[in-house]
Parts: sequence; structure tokens; C-alpha cells
Amino acid sequence: MQFNWHAVPDRERRRMKNDFAPIRSPTMAGGLFAISREYFEYLGSYDPGMDIWGGENLEMSFRIWMCGGTLEIIPCSHVGHIFRKRSPYKWLSGVNVVKKNSVRLAEVWMDDYKHYYYDRFNHDLGDYGDVSGRRELRKRLKCKSFDWYIKEIYPDLFIPGHALASGEVRNKAQRMCLDSSVDSGAMNKPVKMWQCHNQGGNQYWMLSKHGEIRRDEGCMDFTGQGTVQMFTCHGMKGNQLWKYTEENQLMHINSNKCMELSSDGQHILMKYCDSNNDRQVWYWKKKKQKPA
Repeated sequence: MQFNWHAVPDRERRRMKNDFAPIRSPTMAGGLFAISREYFEYLGSYDPGMDIWGGENLEMSFRIWMCGGTLEIIPCSHVGHIFRKRSPYKWLSGVNVVKKNSVRLAEVWMDDYKHYYYDRFNHDLGDYGDVSGRRELRKRLKCKSFDWYIKEIYPDLFIPGHALASGEVRNKAQRMCLDSSVDSGAMNKPVKMWQCHNQGGNQYWMLSKHGEIRRDEGCMDFTGQGTVQMFTCHGMKGNQLWKYTEENQLMHINSNKCMELSSDGQHILMKYCDSNNDRQVWYWKKKKQKPA
């Protein structure tokens, strides 16, 4: 769960009176923002149970919108920020601070949507501390539901619950799974294979109702030559349009080829579809049942 930059959606552009009008944003980066001290304290300031860094920007973003506020980007503002050469914090060994903080915000603000996030790491929440005080804050401020936030503030967000299949994608011939990061460093690079570990992470994928194999903003993309790469999801189908067939194959519609595990189990090949080839058979961890 992380912040990312996106182009201003059409619905927001229609609301803006000019190009330099304030832009309503579902979330903020967190390092640079302006807020009155009185309002900051009224909203509950920072969650004192969070550690060091990570997740606090999303927690505050959800809280602002759900509790009656507005979060805006001001195009004509000027802010200076100096990055340190090294982290000034003493990180706790053996503790995933960002995960702990993110679980705290999910427990307090995301309602049933939190389970989509927990699916990413098999619901292994770890010790995230006591959140009863933050839940009481939400109740006292009479905040809206996270479902309201999704529908009214961020309707463009891809909802994992709408996916046709999700989880690890395991090959029949060998105990190998599709594995790749989707951060900026992974874009335009081949999707890799790795031994299935059942821990989610880089092996957690979703098959969207639009035919994308994706995680967050990264989609599997095949140009018709070479191998499958990660690319930013563009929503225009084309090279990112896949079909999970009745024979459990991952077929690329444009090229009419199917994903195949290489003989050494280390790479993805794109070959003409053969339902008798076990290296072209893939199993999703979760798959929606078709209506009878």
C-alpha cells in the first residue's frame, strides 16, 4: 500500500475552473503539506502508535476525506525540500515498520476493504499494537465509511474484489510461480519465475475483468516478440489483453500465443497454444466461479 502519482482524471478537470485551480487529490505524498495546527490537532494529529516512517500519509489522507475535510494540490505553491544523505532514524531489527503502520491504518480506516490488502501477505498481520484509541477518534469525528471514500473520492481505483482471479499463478509442470516487482525499477523488464512460496508479495497477481494480469499499477505486457514484461497499466487492452482459458492457459489475445514455462523453469516463453502441454497450464490461487 503506497502513494503514487497519476494524471489528473477527466472528472476533476471538468470541475476545475482553470489550469491553476486547486486539484482535489485522494491521497498525498506526506512529506510536504500545509495544514493549520488547530485542524491538525482536531483531526487527531499523527497516530502515536505508528513508528518512524511509512503509511502516515495515507492514514491522514483517508482521515481528512472521511472526516469532512478536503485534500488539495495547489499548482501555484512553491515548496523546498532537502533530502538527507542517510536515514537519521534507528530502525528496529526484525520489524517491518511500514507494514506495521499500514496494518494500523487498515484496521482503523479501511473497513472490509482491508482484507484486499491483507491478501497480499496471507493475512499475517504481525503485532500492530492497540488501535482502540484511533477507532474511538473515528467514532468521535463521525467519519464516513471507506466504501464512501472509494465511490466518491477515488472511483478510478482498481478494486481487487472485482478481479476474476487472484493470488499466486502456479505452473502445472514445476512448482514455479510468476514473480515480479511492479515498482518503477521493474518496468520494461521481463517477468521472472521463482519457486512458489505462498507468501504473496511479488507472486500476488490479479486478473481484472478487463483482461489485465496486474498488481497495483503494473500490468503484464507482450508486444508479440521477445518475452512478457511489466509495463504501466494503460487500460487500452492491446498488448495487455489476456484470457484465462477453459484449459487453464494464459493466452495473449493479440498474438494468439500462450505463456509457457521454459524447460529449466527459469523463464517465460510465448508459444502457440497447446492444451496438451503442461508447461502452458497455470493455476490461480483464487478463481471466481462462473454463475450457473
